[in-house]
Amino acid sequence: MDKVKNLATKYSSKLKYFYICGAIIAALNTLSRADYNFVLYLFMFYVWTFMENTEVQKQDKVGCCYILIFSLLIDFIWVLFWGGKWDTVPTLFHEMTLFFSWLGIILKICIALFVGVLELDIIKASINSLLKKGGKEKIYDELKEDQ
Repeated sequence: MDKVKNLATKYSSKLKYFYICGAIIAALNTLSRADYNFVLYLFMFYVWTFMENTEVQKQDKVGCCYILIFSLLIDFIWVLFWGGKWDTVPTLFHEMTLFFSWLGIILKICIALFVGVLELDIIKASINSLLKKGGKEKIYDELKEDQ
């Protein structure tokens, strides 16, 4: 696990390019789909690029990752539902949208794993805090105690 974390830390500055690729894929999906992913990727690019690297901002970055995982579920349901509906009358736009939707799902999985490896300590602390029902303030307190 340490090798994976060291590798993720080494390339953490490249994560913003994944967000830009996701925004481009989402923009292509808007040809035939009302896609919220474009705004999501732009927001995550902003959070990842321009926010400081303090513990509070790291928690916000992890929160964005949770939103990304939730949107992954929504995209997966959307592809399964509309993929079956569009098979009856395939058009270039529909096929392109389905292809880029699957590509977006793969990209979201990669981003979620990347952020999960980078911020594993914060994710563990937030899950422990939620299980104890301590709220966000308790997460920050636990992070301060660990340091």
